[in-house]
Formats: sequence, C-alpha cells, structure tokens
Amino acid sequence: MTPRNDLDRIERSTREARAAVEVERTEREAKTARLREQRLSQQGPIQGEPTPGKKRKPKAKRIVKE
Repeated sequence: MTPRNDLDRIERSTREARAAVEVERTEREAKTARLREQRLSQQGPIQGEPTPGKKRKPKAKRIVKE
C-alpha cells in the first residue's frame, strides 16, 4: 500500500471508532439517567436529616502487671 492509502485507512478507522465510542457514551448516559430516576422514585421524598447513631464510649485500656 502507498503511504496515502495507509493514511486514509487510519483516518477512516479513527473516525469510525470515535463514532462508536460516542454511541456507547450516549447509551451509557441514558441508562445512568434512567437508573437514577428509578432509584429516586423508590426512595420517596427525603424527610430531613437522618438521626445519627449513639456514640460509643471508648473502652478503658487494661494494664497487665506481671
């Protein structure tokens, strides 16, 4: 093949690869939006901040005498 044919082939494959990546990106974004909406609809409305759990008191260190 001549250098020009190689360059044309590389450009064409690059163009096709970019188009395929763009289609995949669009599909992925649509799926993410759909799953986000589904998750939010299952959770229902947020009712303020959740109450934090009870804080634990640290255990006393044992001193072992031999």
